[in-house]
Amino acid sequence: MEETKEKEKYGDKPHEAKPYTKEEVDLILKQVDEKLQEFLKEGKYKDVLLMMGNLGRYSLINQIYVLLQKPDATTVNGMRQWNWLGRSVVPGQRAIKIFAPIRETVTKDELDENGKPVIAADGKPVKEAHEVVRGFKPSYVFDISQTQGKDPQAFKFDEKKTVESKKTILEGLAEVAKEAGYTISHASKEELGEGVYGLCNTKKHTIQILDGMSDLQEISTTVHECGHALAHTAYRKDFAGLTPRECRKIKEIEAESIACVVCSWLGLDTENFNFSYITGWAEGDLTKFHKNMDVISSHANTIIGGIDRQFAKERIKAAQERKASEAKAAPAPTRQNPSRAMEGGEMQ
Repeated sequence: MEETKEKEKYGDKPHEAKPYTKEEVDLILKQVDEKLQEFLKEGKYKDVLLMMGNLGRYSLINQIYVLLQKPDATTVNGMRQWNWLGRSVVPGQRAIKIFAPIRETVTKDELDENGKPVIAADGKPVKEAHEVVRGFKPSYVFDISQTQGKDPQAFKFDEKKTVESKKTILEGLAEVAKEAGYTISHASKEELGEGVYGLCNTKKHTIQILDGMSDLQEISTTVHECGHALAHTAYRKDFAGLTPRECRKIKEIEAESIACVVCSWLGLDTENFNFSYITGWAEGDLTKFHKNMDVISSHANTIIGGIDRQFAKERIKAAQERKASEAKAAPAPTRQNPSRAMEGGEMQ
């Protein structure tokens, strides 16, 4: 009922939104690029990463587009998502626009290895379906500051809870690594080498993490190495970015940036992430760095999704155990003697 009233009030009907024209898209993308360059030239690269941690789930373009409209935005969701989280939009608040792709399914002939159509038993060409993006339309979100209701801390980890949830976080990271074909194990200083906290072997598809580190170090290092596994296992033939080709330095920047984004999302202390050296790139063509940022955003979201799924599993498991415990503790229903129930001439 509350969601229906809000929909009537704010008219949040994305399926009826008028698509952006090419000119509108080009203008917004130009503004987004200019804003990103502004951040980098002003030495605010880390601020961009922290923003990505707060505004995760959306593309980098949408994240910066949000900031262009509401610079103080920290956590944004659509109205339905806020309702699901127990919050509602404060009357009078103006929605924030983001890009929503207009998708269309098209079919074409399936081709064999020689580029010829595959023919089915009935003599007709085999068709295969493809989803293509035909354009973009506005969709609408609201920042947490524009909503009211359930305590937002219910879905943002604080430092204490994060440390207590270390096991769940690492299990989530292990699942992300597994999906990428990697295994994670611990190793000693002698095995890894002096000053090495983690190692991602893209040939053997293994990740090794130094034994005995603090919770924050272990989590951030594991995320960093998972970043390498996701972003750098396959050679990026069409590599585009700040450097003309893939190199160790840009790989380390990407992996450490992914770790900073994920740790920010977890609510962990990001003080030790220092990107002051990034300002040295400011003399280059920063428009190219957009490609590196896309890589960081994409893989950080993959890791965040894996950790989030693990937390969801833990919540479901805890709810099931609580329900079973309550059922076990509840007193068994007593059966009343029918003859006593009828005493006094009427049913008690």
